Amino acid sequence: MKRAWTIGGVVLVLILGWRFIDTDRLFADVYYTKVPSANVTDQGKTHTYDTIGYDEDGKKRPITFEAPIRLAEGEFLKLYVKDERTVTAYEPVPASEIPDRLKDEQTEKPVSIPLP
Repeated sequence: MKRAWTIGGVVLVLILGWRFIDTDRLFADVYYTKVPSANVTDQGKTHTYDTIGYDEDGKKRPITFEAPIRLAEGEFLKLYVKDERTVTAYEPVPASEIPDRLKDEQTEKPVSIPLP
């Protein structure tokens, strides 16, 4: 009987926990970026941004994502990327949370994306 209550409790915790987990951020790669000014295109109700994202190791890659609102120029964002292409979520972060190495590299060079 005690084992059944324990198993039931674990299952209940897992079910309730899964309800409050943000699946857009679960198992996603994290990149940091600075919102560009020149690479914004308006497409109806969304704004498309082309930028360079940096991971914790300092590796950079081009990232394109959409936002329902126009983001503040120069704001730092934390991007959650799945499947190497899809930005599933983003959140603004203060400059103090950005790793210094990434912050220095992003503020020294202008963002430029090579065209294919």
